[in-house]
Order: sequence, then C-alpha cells, then structure tokens
Amino acid sequence: MNNLLLSVTQFSDNLVSILSNSLGIWYLIILNAFGVIAICCKVCEYQLRGRKTIFLLAMSSQILWVLYFVCQGDFISAIACGISFVSVLIFSQREKHAWARSVLWLIFFLALQGALTVFTFKTWRDLFALSAGVLGVFAYYTLDLKKYRFLSLFYALSWLCNSIFKMYPIALASDAFSTISVSIGIYRYDIKKQKSTEQVENKID
Repeated sequence: MNNLLLSVTQFSDNLVSILSNSLGIWYLIILNAFGVIAICCKVCEYQLRGRKTIFLLAMSSQILWVLYFVCQGDFISAIACGISFVSVLIFSQREKHAWARSVLWLIFFLALQGALTVFTFKTWRDLFALSAGVLGVFAYYTLDLKKYRFLSLFYALSWLCNSIFKMYPIALASDAFSTISVSIGIYRYDIKKQKSTEQVENKID
C-alpha cells in the first residue's frame, strides 16, 4: 500500500515536471486557459433555472477542471471533479429513467470517492477536495433545485478553501465567483421569491 501511494505521488510530481519542461510558458498558458473557460461555465450554472442547461454547464466545467488539476499534479482534486462529472451524467437521467433514481448510485459514487482518495491523499489540505467531491455528489443527486443551490454553496466553499491552501490563483478566482454566484442564486430564487410569496399571501389574508 505504501509503495503504491508513493508511486502515485511520484507520478504526479513527475508529470508536472515533464509538462513544465517540455511546454515551457505554454504550460502555464494552457493550464490557466482551462481554468478561465471553466470559470465562465460555472458562473453561469447557478443563474439558470433549466435543469438540462445546468447539467450541461456543470459537465463542461468539471471536464475543464479535471484537466486543470491533472496539469497541476493534484490528482485528488482531479478525481473529485471527475466523479462529479460522471455523477452528473447519471443523475441528469433521473427525471426520465427509474434506474438513474436508485440510491445505489449515490452510495457507489461516495464509495468510489473514498476509495480513490486513499491512493491520492497527500496532505491535510486534500481534505477540502474530498469534502467538495462528496458535496458535489449529493448536490447533483437531489432533484430539489433549492437543496441543490444550498449544497452547492458548501461545495463552492470547500473548493475555495482548497484553492487558498494550495495556492491556485485561477481556481481561487473561480471558486470566489462560484461562491458569490450561488449566493446570488439563493437570494434570487429562494430568499427573494419566498418573501414575495409571503407578501402576496399576507395581502390575500
């Protein structure tokens, strides 16, 4: 087990070294481009109501972040994004197909996240990526958009802490925008709408 963990760590470090040496400045340009495009997808995700559009943007964002973190040699963060991507593909079918509504999918993705974390965990800072991966699975599993937005808030905050402690400037910008964006979404669709409904009900009474 220890040898396997060491080999994964060495491979991630060697990957970053090879990419950096072979691509030069283009390594940073490509790396940051993945993050910038992912930011655009993620910020738009929380402002829309259509479930299909939300999932499309979420999947695009996750693919880009997988590439971003792989280039950083941060496999645990890449795995968290990758599992979120696959879970979105499955859970987006919940409204149409009974097989996608099974709670076994939720258990499977959570177990997969835990199992892969064992082989990619490096430091205590990886706990934030792990929590983000778990929250992401729960968020995409729920059919309630209100619960989705609230889970996404903690999901975004987990990634924000991950970027702060690992010093990822582009990811930090994305996580900050995502946190603000989902907060705005909660205010628009959950808090403000609820207040408007209560005011109408009070007038009727």
